[in-house]
Amino acid sequence: MTKKALGKGLGAIISTSPASVEEIEKNVVGDKNRIREIEISKIIPNPDQPRTLFDENEISGLAESILAVGLIQPIIVREKDGLFVIVAGERRFRACKLNNMKKIKGIVIEADDEQNFTMALIENIQRENLNAIEEAKAYKLMIHRFKLKQQDVAKRVGKDRTTITNTLRLLNLPDEVQEGIIDKRISAGHAKVLLSLENPDKQLRLFNEIVEKGLSVRSLEAMIDPVKATNGGNSKNTEQKAVAAKSPQIKKMEDDLISRLGTKVEIKHSDSGNKGRIEISYYSLDDFERIMEKIK
Repeated sequence: MTKKALGKGLGAIISTSPASVEEIEKNVVGDKNRIREIEISKIIPNPDQPRTLFDENEISGLAESILAVGLIQPIIVREKDGLFVIVAGERRFRACKLNNMKKIKGIVIEADDEQNFTMALIENIQRENLNAIEEAKAYKLMIHRFKLKQQDVAKRVGKDRTTITNTLRLLNLPDEVQEGIIDKRISAGHAKVLLSLENPDKQLRLFNEIVEKGLSVRSLEAMIDPVKATNGGNSKNTEQKAVAAKSPQIKKMEDDLISRLGTKVEIKHSDSGNKGRIEISYYSLDDFERIMEKIK
């Protein structure tokens, strides 16, 4: 396989394709010059690794598998100052290190810092399930370090801009709520509903209620408007009336608009006539511009 073929694979991943790092591995599988036995002592983790938490049980299980059948899939590295920086495959690297292996198979590629970070991010998102906060921090780092716009990030990781925007908004939540997402005490769906509240104290109070009562995302959504209307109150009667007053047709139209615009939308329709209003929430000027583009 030629260098040109490898470059094409990298270009597809970095610029337009949502394809994973596996494409690079497939492109170089027949190129023996790129697959090398590398001393583990010369391999260093990616300093821009988006994943901050590694499941030790998973690493141990992977280590046992490698002991039994060997390392089937080489890691991907780039050479820098006589060392090899991991681009993709840190879990495999950790497992081999756990097995006290002296050498490991690696695919050596050329990648600048942005490509290195982007490929690591893609691998984690598609292969290893980053939690939502790790993903948001990775996007934020890409934006600030490489002076990218949200649309640029979206293209590089194969997601739409709405997803990037909504994920980044999770970093506006209080630290305790973010920890709850990481620890899987609440879902990203819960977190996105909490973002419709501007008051951090209210967000924290509802977060604790979600954890204590095991509230579903739908139940939380039903609570948000009464909470805002009563300045932090907790009127179940108001909540029930608000839910009951909304017809299935109106609710379906709301859900369609939420799906299309990627933000909180509320339709307030008058039962006594044929008029009402639509409220569309936005959380920054950038988010406002994104919504306007969608509407246009």
